[in-house]
Amino acid sequence: MPELVPLAAPLVVNALLRDRVAQAREHVQRRRAQGATGLQVAGLWSQFVDGFVRDLLEQSQADQTAERSAELFRGSALVAVGGTGRGDIAPYSDVDLLFLHSPQEPRAFADCVSRTVRDCWDAGLQLGHSLHTVADAIRKARQDPQFATSLIEARLLCGSEGLFEELRRAFKKYVIVSRNGQFIEECIVGREQERIAHGAVVQQLEPDVKRSLGGLRDLHLLRWVGFARYGSTELEAIQEQGGLSEEEVRRLTTAHEFLTGVRIDLHFAAGRVHDVLSREDQLRLAEDRGIPGTAGLRPVERFMQQYFEHTTTIADIVNRFVERNRRKPWTKAARDYVMSFRIDDIYRVGPETVDVAPRHQETVCGSLEQVLRLALTAVRYRVRIAPRLVDVLKPRVKDFAQEQLTPEISKLFLQILGLPGSLGAVLRTLFDISVLDILLPPLKHTRCLLQFNQYHSYTVDEHTLRSIECAERLESDTGPLGRAYREIRHKELLHLALLLHDAGKGFEEDHSEVGRRLALETAERLQLPDHQRDLLVFLVHKHLLMATLAFRRDTADPEVLLKFSHDVGSPDALTMLYVLTAADISAVGPAVWNEWKADLLAGLYDRTLEWLSGRSHQFEEPARRQQVIDEVLQVAGPKLTEGELSLRLEPFPIHYLLSTPPARIAADLQLIHQRKPDNIHVESNYDSETGTVEYRVITSEAVGSGCFHKLTGVLSAKRMEILSAQICTSQDGIIVDSYRVRDYDHAGAVPDFRREEVATAIRRALRGELDVESLFRTRPRFAPNVLQGPVSDLPMRVVIDNETSDKYTVVDVFAHDRPGLLYRITRSLYELELSVVLARISTHFDQVVDVFYVTDAEGEKIHESQRLTHLRDELTRRLTEFEDAATQSVRP
Repeated sequence: MPELVPLAAPLVVNALLRDRVAQAREHVQRRRAQGATGLQVAGLWSQFVDGFVRDLLEQSQADQTAERSAELFRGSALVAVGGTGRGDIAPYSDVDLLFLHSPQEPRAFADCVSRTVRDCWDAGLQLGHSLHTVADAIRKARQDPQFATSLIEARLLCGSEGLFEELRRAFKKYVIVSRNGQFIEECIVGREQERIAHGAVVQQLEPDVKRSLGGLRDLHLLRWVGFARYGSTELEAIQEQGGLSEEEVRRLTTAHEFLTGVRIDLHFAAGRVHDVLSREDQLRLAEDRGIPGTAGLRPVERFMQQYFEHTTTIADIVNRFVERNRRKPWTKAARDYVMSFRIDDIYRVGPETVDVAPRHQETVCGSLEQVLRLALTAVRYRVRIAPRLVDVLKPRVKDFAQEQLTPEISKLFLQILGLPGSLGAVLRTLFDISVLDILLPPLKHTRCLLQFNQYHSYTVDEHTLRSIECAERLESDTGPLGRAYREIRHKELLHLALLLHDAGKGFEEDHSEVGRRLALETAERLQLPDHQRDLLVFLVHKHLLMATLAFRRDTADPEVLLKFSHDVGSPDALTMLYVLTAADISAVGPAVWNEWKADLLAGLYDRTLEWLSGRSHQFEEPARRQQVIDEVLQVAGPKLTEGELSLRLEPFPIHYLLSTPPARIAADLQLIHQRKPDNIHVESNYDSETGTVEYRVITSEAVGSGCFHKLTGVLSAKRMEILSAQICTSQDGIIVDSYRVRDYDHAGAVPDFRREEVATAIRRALRGELDVESLFRTRPRFAPNVLQGPVSDLPMRVVIDNETSDKYTVVDVFAHDRPGLLYRITRSLYELELSVVLARISTHFDQVVDVFYVTDAEGEKIHESQRLTHLRDELTRRLTEFEDAATQSVRP
């Protein structure tokens, strides 16, 4: 380290000063390259700066007599403050100095200070300095929290020890002790404001090493609060007084060394103050450190994972330390006490947190199941887990790792995931203390995992937790996303899918494929029933699908909608995927989610929802019912009052009201009102524009047992291609079925006699006078232009959706359009002892998308997992046989 020698003639002073500083920087840079740690380099540089400014001050008094110089020395002091006082400044950081003087020596000492400051700047040192008496310094410290925190680190470089000690005593008495709580709060608030300006999340992908959350400034905050509470800034001294654990001190020390090294390397590479770890810096530092890549992670991603592990450690420990030592205003404490209440004499729920009675602490923190019960209480009452409890829990979680994941634990975890409100905050706590790692092992891999691209702003774990928070905020959203989110009955599946959707990142294989396997393993681990397992796997595996289509494809193209609806399979899966997609995009980074994306995604959702179920998210049922009533009244005229009409429409599902024109509804109601109990009304209408016939059947369940499959059988046996069918059964047993067909027996308009022939066959079949199965098997079924094998490469698929409806099990069938297909489906449902209450049948190109709302023979929704699996498998088997037979029959 170069020594400071007597200054030469004034003409060469500036050059000599700059040369000495440059030599010192080169020296510490060589030491760094030779393997010195970041803290060692910072210490070496601080040692040089101490001596340099001390000698400059002494030389500034060269024109004074020895006696006068001694007087100045006794009445003044050079004090290192802030980072300079800590002795760990980076090579291009500001040098923070306090020039302290007695009231009797302002002018002469001020001249010396002026020369010293000038020489420092000429030497290339950035100076932050002030000139004060003790009284002035204390007054300023009471008014300026930033100046006050710099005095905590004060260290005498030269001058009057008595004056310096006077400053220390006065500072402790009048700034720290007399206003302890206020001082700590000022430190915290100041740091919070700095975090907001420089990065309020640990996982900011271009972080400020000093000022971002989890950066070096958080360590400074701990020192400040530690000084106010424990009288020392040293971690070991705070530990000895119970403020920190031995493990916390070890982890903080390691993180401090790592970040200091990174900051020093940034300064040397830039040749100036440079604390932001840019992407270019990340690439360079990863290469300089010789970090190897892996099959799934680049060297830079592994380096940044290390970086974020350290900053997460700092943020976690410091935040908990600050929370423990932050004094709560008595008014807030009183309010919290008044507004809190006990649950089971164990938990105390306040306005913001849930805590436990001291005598129950060991029990509540003693097992994974009890911790989850605590978390469940927190989400139920939309509060956080008290920081005090988090401190108790954190060191104990490692003992839970060997616990078996019992059915009760799985149930509790799923209950937690199903309750929005404070879910994001509670999951963050469970993640921070590593409970989520135990419940969902794939999440451990995502911790601090960097996605080195220009799209994502956060690490995988931060993005994942933010996606949960984005989703639960939709609970109060008034737009289509909010309505969709509120419709989801099993939000735990959505939130579980969000937790897992990016868990496959960081591997060589596509993360969606890895995620599919992880979702399957998780479903088995949590013992989800088969249909929920399949839904979870779909959401994780296909979480990018909807965004890709909405933003990159023409979603007005029916082929796009066909394939998408085939992949999705059910309205419930679609709604979950819609919300998951929006939450995923929103959590990528600031301003990534916008109105344009919202509109495109909502449009795809609405169109696909209509294909899958015939309903639209744009209509709230009560409002839509009233709208239908108003429209039908206009058509019906004075025949019905609004009350009478409302009463007659009440038993009909919203699907019927949305898909039926008002005039048709009015006519249906008239026919239903006039019909006799055993009447079967069949009417037909030929549409010359489309060349199709609509057959409409109105009867009752008492007359038309097995109505649906009998009607489809008759129409198919009569060589008709069923293009669409909509059936509806009202709550009071009225059947209203509508079929649109193409009759290949007639090239032009279908004559009246033919339509009456079909109507007669329908009536006979419903009355049991005609055996439909025999008719179907003996009559030629194939229309002249039947498809010669499937055009689409989409496989036949049966999806069981048991979530969309409270009353019905929904069966979705995707299959190639074959003559007699609908009859085979409906006949199979009938033979499986299922009643079709509502259906929407439509053909798109060569594939049908059929939706059936079914109940068991007693009119109840099917709940047994085994029966649901049997239903899906049996339908799949029968339709596969039908497809194979149909393909064989058309081969030459």
